[in-house]
Amino acid sequence: MSQKLTLKDDIMFKAFFSRNEKYLKSFLSAIMGKEIKIKKVMHDARLEQLTKEMKYGILDLEVELEGGEIVNIEMQLKDNKNIEKRTTFYASKKIVEQLEPREDFAKLKRVIVIAILNYTLTDLPEYVTETVRVCRNHKDYEMNNLAKYYYIELEKFRKSNPNMKEKVNQWLSLIDMERGDLLEMAKKENKEVKKAAEDFDVLTGDEEIKRLAEIRLMSILEEKSALATAKEKGTKEGWKQGIAEGKKKGIEEGKKKGIEEGKKQGIEEGKKQGIEEGIKQGIAEGQKKGIEEGKKKGIEEGEKNKAIEIAKKMKQQGMSIKTIQEITNLDFEEIKKL
Repeated sequence: MSQKLTLKDDIMFKAFFSRNEKYLKSFLSAIMGKEIKIKKVMHDARLEQLTKEMKYGILDLEVELEGGEIVNIEMQLKDNKNIEKRTTFYASKKIVEQLEPREDFAKLKRVIVIAILNYTLTDLPEYVTETVRVCRNHKDYEMNNLAKYYYIELEKFRKSNPNMKEKVNQWLSLIDMERGDLLEMAKKENKEVKKAAEDFDVLTGDEEIKRLAEIRLMSILEEKSALATAKEKGTKEGWKQGIAEGKKKGIEEGKKKGIEEGKKQGIEEGKKQGIEEGIKQGIAEGQKKGIEEGKKKGIEEGEKNKAIEIAKKMKQQGMSIKTIQEITNLDFEEIKKL
């Protein structure tokens, strides 16, 4: 297998630090910001069995400190979206397991979970986040912290410009191994880190450990490939369904808009035709009324002219204007002018 083995490989991490307690002590002291003493490291003789049967599972390193505190260190290469819930579940489980029924709660010891992540978990600027239970109004006051969590984000670490005089950064450069410049600075600043790097190179030559680590890595790669294939199939299926759904909705939307547009155009056309028809009918009606009105006026005008002719003849015959007025219904002044 051509891929280089590093301490980010959980089998390599577990094998290296469980075999070298002095390095583990220094690493934990740097992370926790205080000098710690290790009582024992929980060695797991079933390493190969775990590698074969739980190749997609989690391989943790568990340590008991002087004083009874339990430290669990987990290496997580890929983001499974549930790291905070899983670490909480693990810590709770370890707390519950400490007591037998009816035992005193005072015997409970703190459980510390250290999750080393090869990805970005939070939006916080720090790459080492310590999480404890505090009072909202008194954040310096810790409340019954039986569980404590450290989240180490290696992706943030390697993208930052860390102070390599700090021990925590020296050890993280060794674990990450992706920035050779940081690791070289760490070796110059810390002889123990330099010796640890040399011892790790020796470990990578251990054929049995190397074989188990490669099995583990291959399993992780297979899982990634399977997930990528499933995602691709899901994307294609979603695309296909999206087209069908979009087509259906497009037809419905087009039909709806077509009805609305047709209705609008129909109203406009109806209005236009109505105006034209109204004008046409108006002209016809006007012509009809004009004829009738003209006819009526013509008759009235003819009768008046006839009355004038009669009035003239009556006036010539010496009849009085009053008599002529009574017979023709003409105006007095009008008869007088004849």
